[in-house]
Parts: sequence; C-alpha cells; structure tokens
Amino acid sequence: MFRAKLLLILLMLSARAVAQEPELIVEVDRQEIYQGESLIYDLTLNHVSDPQPPSLEALTDFQVESLGQQSQNSRQITIINGRQSEVIRSGMLYRFRLTPLKSGRQVIPAPAVMVNGTELTGREVPINVIAPEQQDIVILEMTTDRKSVYPMQPFTVTLVVAVRELPDELSSRSPLSVQSREPVRLSVPWLDDEQLPDGLKPESSWREILEPLVSSSRRNVDGMQINNIGTQSVFSMFGRSNATVFLPPSTRAERETSGGETSAYVEYRLQRTFVPERVGEYSLAAARMKGTFGTEMTDDRLQGRDIYAVSDSLKIEVRDAPLAGRPESFIGGIGRFAANVDIAPHEASVGDPMTLTLTIHGQGTVSDLRPPVLEQVPEIADHFRTYEATEQTVGNGRVFTYSLRPLDAAIDEFPSIPVTYFDVEKEEYISLQTATIPLTISPARQLATSDVVAPRQSARASGSLELNDAGLFANHTGLQQLRAVRLTGSAWAGLWCGMIVVYGFVSFGLRRHQRLHSDPAVRRRRQARSRAVESLQMVTTAAGAESAVSADALSRIVAGLIADFTGRPAAGLTSHDVDQVLTTADINQELRIRTVKFMDRCDAARYGAGTGSEDATEMVNDCRRLVNDLSRELSQRC
Repeated sequence: MFRAKLLLILLMLSARAVAQEPELIVEVDRQEIYQGESLIYDLTLNHVSDPQPPSLEALTDFQVESLGQQSQNSRQITIINGRQSEVIRSGMLYRFRLTPLKSGRQVIPAPAVMVNGTELTGREVPINVIAPEQQDIVILEMTTDRKSVYPMQPFTVTLVVAVRELPDELSSRSPLSVQSREPVRLSVPWLDDEQLPDGLKPESSWREILEPLVSSSRRNVDGMQINNIGTQSVFSMFGRSNATVFLPPSTRAERETSGGETSAYVEYRLQRTFVPERVGEYSLAAARMKGTFGTEMTDDRLQGRDIYAVSDSLKIEVRDAPLAGRPESFIGGIGRFAANVDIAPHEASVGDPMTLTLTIHGQGTVSDLRPPVLEQVPEIADHFRTYEATEQTVGNGRVFTYSLRPLDAAIDEFPSIPVTYFDVEKEEYISLQTATIPLTISPARQLATSDVVAPRQSARASGSLELNDAGLFANHTGLQQLRAVRLTGSAWAGLWCGMIVVYGFVSFGLRRHQRLHSDPAVRRRRQARSRAVESLQMVTTAAGAESAVSADALSRIVAGLIADFTGRPAAGLTSHDVDQVLTTADINQELRIRTVKFMDRCDAARYGAGTGSEDATEMVNDCRRLVNDLSRELSQRC
C-alpha cells in the first residue's frame, strides 16, 4: 500500500509538472466566414513568466490587426462522465483580428515565439472562407460622383442596395419585411469613422445619417442592421433579437438579371460626403450584405435563400494643384482664401525696424500655406530690407510675421503683396492683391562727431569725462555716468544651471504627456463615463421610451463602465465578478451593494422575472445614478 501511494503521488506530481510546461494555445472564434469578414485569433502564452509577443510573419495571406493583450490567471475544473479535468491558465493573452485576403479553404499557419532560448510553436488552424456566389437577388453598387478631386474638394459616395421584389401576390410588400428571425446585416466601412482613411474628413457624422433611418416597424425586421450598431459592443443598445434596424429611402426600378430578363427591384440608397485634406489616393473598402431573402412561392409558402453579396471597392485620387500655369506667388493653398495685411509703425525713419503682419484665412489646406517671398516683389525689394517670416496657425488661417527696415525715404506707402491660391470649384489659380498701406518714412538722423564723443556745452562746463565702474543707467544724460559692466563666473554658472533645470522640467512634462496619451488603458479610463452616458442615451432614444429599454442593455452599461475603469474585459462580467472587482478597488460598501443588487435585478428581468413600465423607468434612473456615482468613486480609486 505504501508503494502504491508513493507511486500515485509521483504520478500526480509528474502530471502537474507536465501541465506547468510552457505552451502556446491557439484559439479562433469561428472557422467558417464569408470573404471580407474577420475572425478573432487568440494566442495565449501559458506558464511563461516573461512573455514576448508571438511572431505572425507567416500569416501572409491575412490582414493582421492587433487588438491588444491582457494577463490571464484562471483555473477551470470540468467533470464529464465522472472524469475530472483541470485547466490552469497563467500567462498572457494576445488577441488579433484576421481578415483573409482570398477565399477557399485555408490554413492559418502555426505561430511561433522564443521562450528561454527555445522556440515554442502553436497549432495550425484550418478555416473556410466562403466567396460570394453569382446571384442577382441582391446587388450592391458603390459609386462616387467624382473619381478625381483636389484637396478640400468634396465628393459624395453612394451605396445602392438593390433587392429583387417578392414573387406573386407579395410583390407589393417590402422585400426586407419577411425576415423570420432577424434582419439582414449590412456592413458599410465608410459609415464607420474608425475605418476611414487618414486625411478623409466626413461632412456629417454617421449618427446624422442613420438616426433618421431607424425603422418604425414593430416587428423590428422591416429593414437592415448596419455596421452591427446595437450589437457586438460592451455598450449594446439591445440584445441580439432587438438590434437596431434601419430602413433607408427606397425606390422601385427595373434591372436586367443575369439571365438576360428584366425584373423589378427595390433600391435602398445610402450617401455620405467627404472632404479630402491631403494629396494622395484613398481607398474605400467594399460594402457587404448577408441574410435570408424571399425568392419563390412553393405550396403558397414563401421560400427563403441565404445570400451574401459584396460591392466593388472604390479608389479616389486626390490631385495636387497643377504645375501648368502655376505663378510664383502661389502660397500652397488649395480651397478659397482671403488676405489681410498690416504694418507697424506707420511712421519711421530709414533703418528703423518695422513689423509686417500678413493673415491668410479661409477654407482649404490651411496647414500647407507658406509665406509669400517678399523679395520677389520689386517694389518691396527696392525699398525695404526683409527678414524671414515667422508662422502661426490661428483658427482657419495662418499668420505670417515679417521684420523689415526701410532703405530710403522715397516711398510713401507699403506696396501690395500678390497672393495666389488654387480654387477647387473653379479649378483655376486665383490671385489676390493685398491693400497698400500709407507710410511716412523720414531720412535717418545724421549725428555730429561732437554729439558722439562729448556732452553738450552746458554739460562740458560741469567737469571732465570720468570712468564709472557702476554701469550705465537710464535717464542719465551725461557721459560721466558711463561705466563698464563685467559678468562674473558665478552669474554664468547660475544661468547655465537655470537653463538645465528648465530643460529637465520641460522634458519630463513632455514625456509624461506622451505616456498618458499613448497608454490605451489611460485613454479607456478617461472615456469610460462619457461612453456609458452616451450608451444610456442611445438606449433610451432608440427604444423610443424608457419602458421599452432592455434590462440586459442597462446591465451591460454598468459592467462596461466598471471594466473600463479597472482595465478588464467586460464580456461575461457577472454581478459576482463586479462585487469582487469593486471590493478590490476599495469602493464603499453601500455603493458596491447597490451596484450588485442592480445587476441582479437586471438579470431577473432578463430571464422572466421582469416588471412593468414603471419599474423599467425606475431602472433607467437607477442606472443613470449608478453611472454618476461609480464614475466619481472609480476615478479616485483607479
């Protein structure tokens, strides 16, 4: 018996030792997707004390986007058919979004990472990428009113979703109103500000475009879900079955099908106008739609078919102002501008310093504006000595400040300055002339030798010239007050030490500012309350009344707020988890208990123990108060 027990103990220790060996765990959220869609790719370095990000260089057939990382420390015990298994995770999870670049059956190559000088590899993952089929039931067409534009020249992108009419006696109904389970899903990348290319600015927000299109259908299926708004978010407005549905304006049209026949379609239209801010080529990704659509009648029943449709992508060329016909006075501005000029003082002597201020303002590429070269204006070059301008951006314009000195008194006004910009609407160069400024320039005063080396006659009689080591003071009219000033070594040392201290403070401040603004966790904490308030507003607005608000949505808002402040993933955060998180954060007991009770109450409403409209209104008010109280407490603790 002793030997058997000893052997059992050794086997258990050996199994635990094996379990603690470093490993690279590979997981995906799904293995079958449509072309253009993405999957979540999780890599966990388990039982690794000093993990390094895995290498994904072998994933050449995928677009890889990092979604961040988080530490893991969990233990899961599973009992199946009386057999117990234990999974311990203690390491770092790296999450990526993978978008396949081609369709068909593919294999995600095995990732690799170096751990203590040894290469650790994960497993390969087979996936199936389904390409869009050739069909004419749903057609997506994406167009733009201009293929080539100049910076600051607006262009409009239009997406037409053409859906074939329902057959027979159902043809008068909307083809989007017969969904049995959930609305069709439409993905429009250019309606998501986070997916817009840098340098492309929309004239209106996606909310201004989509909020007026929210479907009023009670069944909540007469329309389409766009960009997963209302789902797949920590701050979901509704659960899956109550996703926000939009119904764009529609018209009926005739189209030729792939078989050469003419068929009736209902066309839904979405538009958005953009203004490019820089020269270059901008790409807008294709729109995608998938769902079940009614296709034919069989035994007086409408039959449906799963459809996945993809539009073509768009490329917009943003051209620079043409070289042909470009004048020397071109200041780099593309758009529409005006120019103002001023000079101070208006009265001066030859050689006196003067300050010229030139302000260029308007709508266009303000950041590209450059100061005019005054030496290129003959009237200015002949009568003034000019110095390089300083530049400053102010609002929608630029201010250029020049220093200059008059060279002679033969000029009675400051000449006009030519300023040229490129007008994108007229597509031609426009030259402006600033107004002339009246000046009074006097000849420089000529000093006699006696005025330089000796005082006036009245002062000369008072005594002889003396050296004064005390220095030269203001308001002294006699040369007898002249003195020499010497700068000691201690003064030089103090000056240098002061400059070093100032440099150190400025460097520290800049590094701290960059660290705080580049840290995703810090940004997440700062935006936590505003996101929660915005999500609550979206919930009540989209629901139409507080009595229709989903209890699950309110629970997710509170959980998401706590997750943002504490740096945790919000998915799956239960009331028990929230209790532990708030206890660890040292939140006062009354607020912690109130929060847990609120989430338990939301769970009860979600799973059948719900209440009426008055209680729903009270829950919304409780959620609003919790967001305010938790934000105040967590901002002080975290």
